[in-house]
Amino acid sequence: MLGIFKGRGVKTPWHLRVLYISTFLLRTAFGALLLLIADYVPYETDYEALLNVAIIAVPYPFAEMVTANYFGILSDRKGRRPIIIAGTTLAAVIVTLYTLSNNVWYLALMHGVHGIGAAATVAPAIAMIADHAETSDRGRQMGWFDYSTFLGYIIGAVVGGFLIDQTGARVGFAIIAGLLAVSAFMLYALVKQEKAKEGVRHYAGFAELKVVFKVREIRLMFPIWLIIATLLGLAITYLPRIMLSRDISGTTIALMFAAAGVALGLLQPFWGKVSDIVGRIPVMAYGVFSIFGIVVMLLFFPHAAFESTDGEIEFKLLGMIPLAIMGLGAGAFVPAALALMADSSDASCYGATMGLYSFALGFGAFIAEGLGLGVIVASGDDRAPAWLLYLATGLIALAVVIMILFFVSALVRKRLRNRKAEAR
Repeated sequence: MLGIFKGRGVKTPWHLRVLYISTFLLRTAFGALLLLIADYVPYETDYEALLNVAIIAVPYPFAEMVTANYFGILSDRKGRRPIIIAGTTLAAVIVTLYTLSNNVWYLALMHGVHGIGAAATVAPAIAMIADHAETSDRGRQMGWFDYSTFLGYIIGAVVGGFLIDQTGARVGFAIIAGLLAVSAFMLYALVKQEKAKEGVRHYAGFAELKVVFKVREIRLMFPIWLIIATLLGLAITYLPRIMLSRDISGTTIALMFAAAGVALGLLQPFWGKVSDIVGRIPVMAYGVFSIFGIVVMLLFFPHAAFESTDGEIEFKLLGMIPLAIMGLGAGAFVPAALALMADSSDASCYGATMGLYSFALGFGAFIAEGLGLGVIVASGDDRAPAWLLYLATGLIALAVVIMILFFVSALVRKRLRNRKAEAR
């Protein structure tokens, strides 16, 4: 796939494999919950439904961000395994408590506590990888951790969509709680406390970010990465509720997320290989421009590609062709950017690099849900979905500008290096 994902003859420790499976299940639960909550919240109007989803969504990433560093420090003292198990168990209990009431403020409180449980799994998990992975293999292991996180979000959205139609939200919560309980038991039974490798240097918290931000390319691309993570958060959090308000079935939503997930996942190796051939920055730029094209088309020409009638989506071939082409390119940025970060970083900092990527995803989710809530409150009417799309358009337009500046800057630096070489 990418350089940092290749095995290089080093085997992944058994307990880290279990950790990745557990991470996948935890994020699958989160992805499913976003759809189940969208169907579960009480409302009288579509606007009220969207507002309630926003109120419930915000506490989770906020609580996760605020408490993550604390759990990282606590795991240094108490060990990684017990903290991760406790966080997963707490998440299972909280999801069970969702079934007791669909009061918005109750769900917001529970969702915030759920975020604390998630924080107790993320920081210690990254620390466990840094503890036990070989220095030369740490970047690959961080890559698998991140991949299990991303895949979990997508699969979770698919699972949640099907559960809405097949079981309803309350039974769906019970199923997700059971999934988290299985994850906690698996960690307890299969992951043993092991002594960390001595002499292995790794970074944590803000020290990790400082190390990675010393690399110029990473400083320039981080804002783009954060914007893309924010767009992902907007789509996962608010799109399901908007689609449900249009009487689109949970199964249809699940299939749409599944198609997007398969396309993005399967094409990541392809785009990584293309970036090896034509260069990282051109592929990154293609990915950003593809996302920009999708958002602009959805904003200004939605009826050219599809129409929703009585809850059924009718696709139009001529309009879907450019949308599909841009959709295939939407996943080009991440693998090319990861490869560039691996190229630009010292091998000892690959783990820190992946930590920055995970930070961007989490921070992007917080920005997405916070900005989304602000936009919905400010709109005050049923035009909130349109204003969310305007927000997405503005963000990706900013990413395009930054990408152009990045490209020009890289081109200028390359020419200066060539002139210096010729002068010698």
